[in-house]
Amino acid sequence: MIVLNACGNIASLKATIPTSVDTLSLWALSGTPPSYPSAISIAARQIVRVDGFAAFDIALDIDANGNTVVYPVKLVVASPGGSRAVGIMKTSGTFEQVLEAPQSGFETDSSLVVAPGEVVAVQAPYNLSGDICQFAISPNLYAKIAVDSVNVAMRVIYLKMGFDPNCGFRSFADGIPTS
Repeated sequence: MIVLNACGNIASLKATIPTSVDTLSLWALSGTPPSYPSAISIAARQIVRVDGFAAFDIALDIDANGNTVVYPVKLVVASPGGSRAVGIMKTSGTFEQVLEAPQSGFETDSSLVVAPGEVVAVQAPYNLSGDICQFAISPNLYAKIAVDSVNVAMRVIYLKMGFDPNCGFRSFADGIPTS
């Protein structure tokens, strides 16, 4: 017989950290020096360079038509221990209208071509040893990104990122999430 004991109702977990929105600019994955940051670490809320350690969630590139291409980490880096299954999906509505990440439908094995204004939701698991969600009921952190513009000549992508720093919570509404 297995007995589970918890302090209070585990279904009534509460978020403690407010959501945030950041404005970021990063360089395309191709056509720029490898030392330039071309990826985003969701948990760190910052742009990072792509390296063999797979310390990022998504990488961005610019295709021949000037559109942004979003890649989950496992399509960019083959990590010896296996890359995290970061999921991405387009959502309907503007950046301001998308107030919650979807519950399902995230793709982990394909990239997305995104035009300015389109919104991509990101589901990033952080439940490995030492990760922020290691002991959480849900291992995922959620973010949304929307490309504002692309400078094809300089190979720079400008975007907004909304982020919920609470493990398992999917809200992008201002303040401390309730869902």
